[in-house]
Amino acid sequence: MNTPEEASNETGFSVDRGTDARERILAAAEALFAIRGFEGVSTTQIAKVAGITQPLIHYHFKNKEALWKATISRLFSRLSEEFTAEVKGMPSGDSRRYMIEMVRSYVAFVAKYPQYGQFILREGVQESPRLEWMVEQWLRPLLGQFHETYEKGVEEGWIKDIPFPQLIMLITASASHFFSLAPLMKSLYGIDAQSPQQALAHSDAVVDVALTAIMREPSQQPAAVVM
Repeated sequence: MNTPEEASNETGFSVDRGTDARERILAAAEALFAIRGFEGVSTTQIAKVAGITQPLIHYHFKNKEALWKATISRLFSRLSEEFTAEVKGMPSGDSRRYMIEMVRSYVAFVAKYPQYGQFILREGVQESPRLEWMVEQWLRPLLGQFHETYEKGVEEGWIKDIPFPQLIMLITASASHFFSLAPLMKSLYGIDAQSPQQALAHSDAVVDVALTAIMREPSQQPAAVVM
């Protein structure tokens, strides 16, 4: 069993001691839960990384599950707020461009917060009450706007009629795995997946490959049916 000191060293994560205790706890929990999963992390380890005493965790959070939910809410709230702010400035009149920029913005987010993809990978591999809570509380609502754009694209003929679940997995996996598996990318190719250059290159690759595969060229769109 790893000691708290080993948990901190293995993550290479340090918490800003200038922030308040609750924020330090959430920052430490986010790093450790993302890497080790719910079952692989103890509140003792989180306290060690946060630089606080373990009883302080229970003062701020009822138990480890409550801390996990607060951690998820903190991370997904960032996605919701930052993505919403980004979408507001997009040219919604051009649906094709809107779809491209939505995907590009999503890739930029998961590059900035690789923990997001790591949480999805950790929790998505087995059924659990935590997974159901994450899906209903955060994932399903966040996908709503993208689903609407997809349905409009299928109806107008500029998106291929690919089943939406498969489409989401295609885009989510291609966007996040590069950053979630940053150690693998470094070992395999000697690149830093978190560098701005690699993040931009990956964003371009996802938009080029994934969207080219699902979007029809104007000349390929089905002809309108004349009644």
